[in-house]
Amino acid sequence: MKYKVNYVCQCNTGKVRKENQDNFWCMGNYLDSRNSGLLAPVTGSAEICDTPVFAVFDGIGGEQYGEIAAFIAAESLEKVYNDEHKNKSAKQFLDFSCEIMNNNICKYAENNNIYSMGTTAAVLLFEKTSACVCNLGDSKIYQYSDSSLIQRSQDHVSPSLFGGRKPALAQYLGIPEEEFVINPYIEEYQCRPGDRFVICSDGLTDMLSENEIKCILSDYKDLPLCAEMLLNTVLDKGGIDNVTIILCDFLENI
Repeated sequence: MKYKVNYVCQCNTGKVRKENQDNFWCMGNYLDSRNSGLLAPVTGSAEICDTPVFAVFDGIGGEQYGEIAAFIAAESLEKVYNDEHKNKSAKQFLDFSCEIMNNNICKYAENNNIYSMGTTAAVLLFEKTSACVCNLGDSKIYQYSDSSLIQRSQDHVSPSLFGGRKPALAQYLGIPEEEFVINPYIEEYQCRPGDRFVICSDGLTDMLSENEIKCILSDYKDLPLCAEMLLNTVLDKGGIDNVTIILCDFLENI
């Protein structure tokens, strides 16, 4: 049996923020460091034999440093994918990618005398009949299967000492090795034809509950329309943050 992944990516600045600090990597597609999101969604289809990889990066740090970190992560993943995805196992590739992305962000910060910059990372790799999840930070990956929505990523956050304030990130890309060795969450999950995966920045999950996301996934089987409805619902609720959404359908390749 042969399989494929159909995908769509939406990336929007939102209604409040002037800059977009999100980025992504979607089978060779990503944004420049200075951008205003996508003018039109990225769509496509990839054969499983090509080891499809998708990622969302949510930049952190003042001024333009967050968007630069997210861009460096996407650009670094592009190079690692082109050079290494056929030479390593899924988990080796993901672990190595995180190491390279982290090192490149740290080098940029050091060369430009930047005290702190970084980005979350949520990466999804398909191989045979499995999906390998990798993340640092709080950008999430969900698997929607048999009407159930399951978070497959693991949030890396520290408990907040102040009520109502969002917890600080305990892991992200951009941490120098002498300060802390990053430890990405990497796990492999089985998938079946018809399963849908969601990779997103917190611009989606801070605005919509998991039940709201699940209802939209259930109501809209068409992949681009589903992504559009998720984005529009966020914007209708105020769109207070940048929002990036990648949807992937795991399907039989007939």
